[in-house]
Amino acid sequence: MDRRIILVCLALLLTFSTFIGTNPFSVAEANTGEELKEEIRSNQEQQGELEGEAEETHEQIQKVESEIQEAAAEIRRLDEETARTNAAIDEQQDEIDGTKERIDILHEEIIELEERIAQRDELLKDRVRHMYQNGGVINFIEVVLGAQNFGDLIERISALNTIAVQDRNILEQHIADKEALEIAKEQLEIELTSLEEQMAELEALRAQLDEQRQEKDRLLQQLEERQISLEDYLVSIEEEQAILRAQEAAVKAELERWEEEQRRLEEERKRQEEERKRQEEEERKRQEEAARASSGSNSNNNNSSPSSTQSTQATAPTDNGSGILMRPATGRITSGYGMRWGRMHHGIDIGQGGRSNVPIVAAESGTVTFAGWMNGYGNTILITHVIEGRQITTLYAHLDSFNVSNGNRVNRGQQIGIMGNTGQSTGPHLHFEVHEGDWNGAKSNSVDPMNYIN
Repeated sequence: MDRRIILVCLALLLTFSTFIGTNPFSVAEANTGEELKEEIRSNQEQQGELEGEAEETHEQIQKVESEIQEAAAEIRRLDEETARTNAAIDEQQDEIDGTKERIDILHEEIIELEERIAQRDELLKDRVRHMYQNGGVINFIEVVLGAQNFGDLIERISALNTIAVQDRNILEQHIADKEALEIAKEQLEIELTSLEEQMAELEALRAQLDEQRQEKDRLLQQLEERQISLEDYLVSIEEEQAILRAQEAAVKAELERWEEEQRRLEEERKRQEEERKRQEEEERKRQEEAARASSGSNSNNNNSSPSSTQSTQATAPTDNGSGILMRPATGRITSGYGMRWGRMHHGIDIGQGGRSNVPIVAAESGTVTFAGWMNGYGNTILITHVIEGRQITTLYAHLDSFNVSNGNRVNRGQQIGIMGNTGQSTGPHLHFEVHEGDWNGAKSNSVDPMNYIN
């Protein structure tokens, strides 16, 4: 039951109780004293019952509020578990990608080794055939005695030594490549086994993630059936006061920046105006000198009519921050501003067909006044802006993660987080709000963001 409905019922019960308690008994009828006493006792019993019902209603309110806090805590726990599972999936995927890369390298290494071994096998076979055709092992004595002179002898001995070294090197490389091939094949088997285990672990993590999402969906369905929205129980009074104080400090700082920028723009405008006047004055003098020179050449008198120049209106530099907010995320508008499912939807939802790796950017330069968890909204960022001298507050909710902190200054278009599904959300999307002035728990300053998004 909605907390406000219960409060209304309680008020009606208490009102009815007071009405009965103060309703005078009619003494017009000729009732005996015992009958009057009985009526009094009966009336007192009814008042006691109503008071008991009022206490029970108060207990129900406290119970509902306790259940809401438990539901919010459970959703936060599930979101934190989901975030850890997502991080584990990403880490596992990185390991799998690394394993696959090592497997590809090993495959290439094995192919290269096998090709070299095959080529060397052909070479060794040719050497054996050559030796067989020449009657077996080369006769060292015959080669030496066949020398024509001492120089020829040295060349023959050197050639024999070179052939022997080459044969030995070929055999050593052949053996080394075969050993390397065996090691590579063994390592490949290890990596393939590791890959199978990693894939199995990844599937287990994905199954765990599905269970966490289903558990959250069941909890949200229960809240929806009971017409409970955690967005109605965003923050405590102390937390809201802290946010309001942060917004006050931020808007003062933003206003000082804006005023300083206006002073700079005014100085720049004056500088350009002075530069324009200086150029016009120089142009006027040039035209006067040209006129005097022309008049002097035609006559000896110095009568010349001053030339007139047309003044052009200076154009003040325009501020690139036009006051229109940029779209904080790519995707389509899946839900607009206004009444939805019997309650006010104070922003717009932007989604990308279930994708959750969509960057979220600041809609305008400003100061982060809140970056953390908020009941119903999950991971949430509040940014205070001053646009054309007016305070605007933007809210970004259901984020998977964020990379800014309270007090950070952000620029227009700067990435502040990633689209997600935290809080009271049934699918990855960005919930985006615009408030003309401060954000508050009642969201009384919210306006349609489409009035600001360009």
